[in-house]
Amino acid sequence: MTRHKAFFIVLIIFFVSVLLRLPNINRPVSKHHEFITALILINIESWRQGGGGDKFHYIPVMNFQNPGDKDFSKDVYLDSKGDRWYLSLGPGWYILPYFIYELFHLPTDPIYLRALNLLFNLLSVILFFYFCERLLSATISNRYRLIVASCFLFIFTPGTLWYFGNGYVHNVIMLPFLIAALILLFDMFMSAEKIKFFRLFSLGLLIILLMYFDWFIFFASFFSVVLCVGKIKNDKKYIWLGVTIIAAATIAVILIFLQFASYDGADAVIGYWKDRFLFRSITNEKVSFFRMIIHLSFHSITAFFPLLALLVISLLWSKFKKININFSKNEILFFILFVGAALLYNLVLLEWSYEHEFSILPWSILFAYLGARLCMPLLTKKNIYPVAGIFFLATITQYYFINRPGKISRDGMPYDTFKLFGEQLKQVPPDYKIFSPLEKPAAMIDYYAGRTITIQPTYEEARKNMQETGISKAVWVEQNDYRFKKIIIIQ
Repeated sequence: MTRHKAFFIVLIIFFVSVLLRLPNINRPVSKHHEFITALILINIESWRQGGGGDKFHYIPVMNFQNPGDKDFSKDVYLDSKGDRWYLSLGPGWYILPYFIYELFHLPTDPIYLRALNLLFNLLSVILFFYFCERLLSATISNRYRLIVASCFLFIFTPGTLWYFGNGYVHNVIMLPFLIAALILLFDMFMSAEKIKFFRLFSLGLLIILLMYFDWFIFFASFFSVVLCVGKIKNDKKYIWLGVTIIAAATIAVILIFLQFASYDGADAVIGYWKDRFLFRSITNEKVSFFRMIIHLSFHSITAFFPLLALLVISLLWSKFKKININFSKNEILFFILFVGAALLYNLVLLEWSYEHEFSILPWSILFAYLGARLCMPLLTKKNIYPVAGIFFLATITQYYFINRPGKISRDGMPYDTFKLFGEQLKQVPPDYKIFSPLEKPAAMIDYYAGRTITIQPTYEEARKNMQETGISKAVWVEQNDYRFKKIIIIQ
């Protein structure tokens, strides 16, 4: 198979994946971690209401700018202007869609965010194709069949299909930048002669950019530096590579901190980061370590089950047939770097990882490549298409089971439930605060309402909150299972 033919096949495979996602692509913002989508859209609208992102120093906020949407309680997650700001991650994944919406004068509708997601999916697939070329030696037989198989597995897993479609999230939107950084990094790992200023400078910029999206590159940088130290004895040029990585990672953290601190002071940022790390990391003592690990394992099933099954069957099959699959030094280097970074990422941020299925999505790069390398040597021209067909059907079945097409979700809730609830709240005057006894925050309702709901368990608790914070106007919204019932003015 030629390179051009392989690339064309990969593009066709991607196009098929887009068609399979169309039944869900224009439904209301609702299920399966689409609260992130709602938060991104709320931020775009909020920045617009406040006069533009520059007025907020491009720091994400999670509420609208109506007088009734402000909160002046004492809380590390609130700034001095009554906005609930978001400092847990770099703001890049908020800034990117904001500028795209502004550039094309788009209304804050989810369809454009989903289109952006698909574009980043395409970029990830193309860059993954090139990265596989770096890892696979030109002497390997059926090299481009392996690359096509890797891209096929990368595209067709339930997790990547969803989070590169409806489910806009930070550690997926950063994947094309991560793969680009891996390409540069492995060019230099494979040959010290390629450690030149332009590559070092480009890698440094990518690391800084990646840090603005997600912390994964921080852990990948740590293991990259460790690998550089191991190579220094063979060539001193790896000192420059290690120094570049350390400098870029350090500069990125400093830039993010300075940006956040420019808005409300360094102490506020330090307080936020400290509180957030203690809650979201392995240091969290409110949830047992065993429970978090079990949930994390379950996420791997919901996101990757067909691919993981393929990996296990291939390993057992190769052992039974006594077929040895030899990996090159470059591949082993990739496995060490990626496994180390991904494990550290999910373990250090364990509480966050167990709460969010998408936390394991970076593993898709490793699983897809490894799946192709283990499976393809075991297949013949006769069985390769039936195996690919079974894998495809298994993936699509799981994807549609979790993300059921149509108007009703798998648990029986209509997809427009949050939309209908939110639209009822548009009648509330902008200077009235909205209280409701929701079970947990529902940014999807806020998005459709164009308002920010404050959760209180009872009407009396809402009145007490009004007295404590000096609020003179507020309403109580009764609901049942996220279905709107009525609005009551709090006296």
